[in-house]
Amino acid sequence: MNSTVSAPEERQPRLLDVDALAAAIERFARERDWVQFHAPKNLVMALTGELGELVEIFQWMSADESRDAARAPATARAVRDELADVTIYLVRLAAVLGVDLDAAVRDKLALNAVKYPVEKARGHNRKYDAL
Repeated sequence: MNSTVSAPEERQPRLLDVDALAAAIERFARERDWVQFHAPKNLVMALTGELGELVEIFQWMSADESRDAARAPATARAVRDELADVTIYLVRLAAVLGVDLDAAVRDKLALNAVKYPVEKARGHNRKYDAL
């Protein structure tokens, strides 16, 4: 009997591993009986609200001030808190929808590499259809 065993497909390391976070958020929601409120539309609206709160921190800053927002005493805590809120709602939304964020990010990076080839996009901020 002559059988060949093919090498297992080489698995790339995860770019984004949110399994533990998704489980912690699920546990938090279940303990409070909030799962009933976590329809995707509700999570998207909550995510948008939290993103708006993050935007509000940066709204009137100069470009230079915005680069230091996570270190400036007046804004550092708020930036951390809002980034955490955005992350929590994004991860929860992906979990409720059954979206593998790692796979989605990998696919999108590959698509963007095609849409924005280095030789055309380097040093430009134009959209792909204007390159």
